[in-house]
Amino acid sequence: MTWQDTAAQYRAERDKLFPKEWLLEVPPSDDVLDVREIPTLPGILSELELEITETLTVTELLEAIKNGEYTSLQVAQAFCHRATIAHQLTNCLTEVFFDKAFARAKELDGYYAKTGKTVVPISLKDQIEVEDTNTTMSYVGWIGRKAKHTAVIAELLASQGAVFYCRTNMSQGLWFGEGYNNVFGRTTNPFNRDVTCGGSSGGEGALIGLRGSLLGVGSDIGGSVRIPAAYQALYGVRGSYARIPYCKASNSCEGQEMVRSVLGPLTVSIDGLKTFYKALLDAKPWEFDPWTPRMPWSETAYNLVDHGEGNKLCFAIMWDDGVVKPCPPYVRAMKELKEALLAAGHEVVDWTPYKTAESVALLSRFFTADGGYDLKKQLDLSGEPQLGGILDRTATELSAHELFDLCYRRSAFVKDSLDHWNATVNQTSTGRPVDAIIAPAGGTPPQPHDGYMYIGYTGFCNLTDYTASILPVAFVNPEIDSKPARDDYLSEADQKIYEQYDPQFMKGAPCSLQIIGKKYEEEAIIRMTEIADAALKKYRK
Repeated sequence: MTWQDTAAQYRAERDKLFPKEWLLEVPPSDDVLDVREIPTLPGILSELELEITETLTVTELLEAIKNGEYTSLQVAQAFCHRATIAHQLTNCLTEVFFDKAFARAKELDGYYAKTGKTVVPISLKDQIEVEDTNTTMSYVGWIGRKAKHTAVIAELLASQGAVFYCRTNMSQGLWFGEGYNNVFGRTTNPFNRDVTCGGSSGGEGALIGLRGSLLGVGSDIGGSVRIPAAYQALYGVRGSYARIPYCKASNSCEGQEMVRSVLGPLTVSIDGLKTFYKALLDAKPWEFDPWTPRMPWSETAYNLVDHGEGNKLCFAIMWDDGVVKPCPPYVRAMKELKEALLAAGHEVVDWTPYKTAESVALLSRFFTADGGYDLKKQLDLSGEPQLGGILDRTATELSAHELFDLCYRRSAFVKDSLDHWNATVNQTSTGRPVDAIIAPAGGTPPQPHDGYMYIGYTGFCNLTDYTASILPVAFVNPEIDSKPARDDYLSEADQKIYEQYDPQFMKGAPCSLQIIGKKYEEEAIIRMTEIADAALKKYRK
């Protein structure tokens, strides 16, 4: 069989697992671009399923289950059904194990009364293994593999009451910013199916964007949690390395520890961020993952004791990163958030970007340090072609000495970046360096499929291991986000990004911002994101 035949057969077997009664009689035609309302149309979901999936936040759902308003089985069935609909609209799922979810949900009814822990369905990116389920990592050559173990993060979430029911699509080998591979094809964006859902955790973004899940787990090595969260107007966090356990999750370039991937949440509601982090850290992940630091959830850090207790925060806005100017809707979003924070009594200053071009070059070279050997090895298992444009296909393998030198340069860059941040104490009135940076999630709103992708705004956080969240702020409005002519391009990347920007084509697309903190500031950044979110909502009243 050809690799195409192998992939097609595998998808067909997966498709048999969807209940026939949940299949759309007439799927929307390709020219229906915004599909967010389709799950709410009459006759698709039951009234109870809509009640459970459509409007509740993560904590509201947890409270409803705890109070006995819904059984665990009802909740599992509702999200399995809605996930099936979401998949038919965006091609977001890779694996489904609904029967296992139903069986576990039945077992867990009454779980809260016994343990004080509440059951909730959680979706997983395809790389997060669950024992005895198929795991492909988006490679045709991995088809037929069964996971022999469960990733530590999944084990711990299950111990806290999670019910797993599906895994979601991602980019080939995790290596570019779109949910697209030769096994499962392309995942589309529910806001506009002609633009990307982002990646590599694109399936999570699309599924949660359609509320086929309220809370899911993705991974991030260059923006892969933050970009899909941003492109579907979700909340998300890229924490520092290993704060969330990565042990026993599949990965590309196993053993690459210079710039390391992290796991993190994507969620429909801001309360899902604290819920996720606290549940996992309460399970003591350092007892199960040797790389996870012994750092329990800290209410002290969450209450911003090191940041003036949050009474007057100082945010610094990165209006551009010195390489790419963000497109007009991002500028509008940053201006509005600035006014909202000022109105709430906080301070806002300008951020001077630090050597972005160098950070992108370092990050990119780490990604190709093996000369593409790992990716090629996996593709050669089936003969499938390489996709995507993030990895430099001409890069050569580094020698040990060259790799050591690259690591040294990275260490120097991280120290200089920290010094640059700390020097902002001279800009603020708080007596502290700026508490957080506000930056776009990218240079452009969700771009066309296979469009030009720039990771400078997200990637520097991976290089420095800074904590960063995503805050939904604005949506493209062609009437106010026009495209003036420009001749002041900062770089070739800047020109490509701006030429790609099309406010009419991108109409309604989300424009989200990052709230960026220092290393291991997850609690503080979650709280500052909540503060910024509340300020924005109050400002708009």
